[in-house]
Amino acid sequence: MTKTPQHPTDGSGNTGDVARLAEFRKQLEKAKAEIRRLEHRLQEDAEHLEQKVQERTRELEAVNQIAATVSRSLDLDTILRDSLVKVLEVLGLKFGAIFLTSEENSELNLMVEQGLPDDVVKEMQVTSVGETCPGIVALRGEPLLVNDFQQAGHAMGPINKYSEFKSMAGVPLESKGKVRGVLCLISRQPERFSNQDIKLLVAIGSEIGVGIENAWLYEKSYAHSKKMEELSMTDSLTGLFNRRHFYRRLKEETARARRQKHALSLLVVDLDNLKDYNDALGHLRGDEALRAVAQAITASIRQDVDGGFRYGGDEFAVILPYSDSVEAVEVAERIRSTFIDFGLNGTSLSIGQAEFDHEEQVDDFVTRADSAMYFAKNSGGNRVHKA
Repeated sequence: MTKTPQHPTDGSGNTGDVARLAEFRKQLEKAKAEIRRLEHRLQEDAEHLEQKVQERTRELEAVNQIAATVSRSLDLDTILRDSLVKVLEVLGLKFGAIFLTSEENSELNLMVEQGLPDDVVKEMQVTSVGETCPGIVALRGEPLLVNDFQQAGHAMGPINKYSEFKSMAGVPLESKGKVRGVLCLISRQPERFSNQDIKLLVAIGSEIGVGIENAWLYEKSYAHSKKMEELSMTDSLTGLFNRRHFYRRLKEETARARRQKHALSLLVVDLDNLKDYNDALGHLRGDEALRAVAQAITASIRQDVDGGFRYGGDEFAVILPYSDSVEAVEVAERIRSTFIDFGLNGTSLSIGQAEFDHEEQVDDFVTRADSAMYFAKNSGGNRVHKA
């Protein structure tokens, strides 16, 4: 008689339920383990993501700080110095420099630096494009990362002889697709700069490049407006300031003389016999005589203190701050004798001098000097008369 195999039971005699329960428990443990693994993975991913967000936030803050630094001024030196200080602060570094390209793009000029040895600063004042680290960056228009100075050799330039320096990063300062300069940062730590640092520095370099471009445009615009202003105030024939600027300057000087209670003198200069000179020799020679008066005035007065002006026609004026009548007459005589030395026979100078009375009006002051000039002229010319 064949015996049927016996299977363990749970006491109720249902062996299939016991097997299924064991399998269920096994699968449940596997599921729990997978959940724990996924939770751990999610935690790692969350931490990694948070780290990335923090890094990105730090980068954006750094770029914004540089952008704010650059936008505070249109003075190129201020932009470069403040930018270098801020970049070093953001990256926790002590050594760096900014170079600007020349107009011909053949050289780089060291503009600002921090922490570099004096001899390195001296040798790096001018660097050819394509040579040493900043020159290579300028030539390629790409970042350069050097983690081992010794392997880089002569490409590092004079900084290579200092063994304490280990690594360097250089990035172009670009604006409108053109390299305006190069930012170089140096560290005593080997492999100090990561690829992420380079990406950050490239973004910062773009902000500084825009700042450089804006400063240059402002300087060009300012220089142009100054030139136009000078042209509007200057007599084209003699190069002296014109009548309009004469009255503006005289009002400023009389106000200052009243306020500070110092002496102020005025000369009115007339070129004698200009009409006869023109009739005899022609207007071109007459123009030469007028230019000679301007040259005599310029050679006889203090630069950046006194002022010479073409008052109109054949008349000139000279403002002499801090000069009393005695000193002013000496200047007038010097102008007259200097003009004589030019050897323009047939012409001479009649000069009237007046010292400012702090109680009189500007027009009265001019009238007194003008009247003194006419007195000199009517007395035969080629002389100085004091009002």
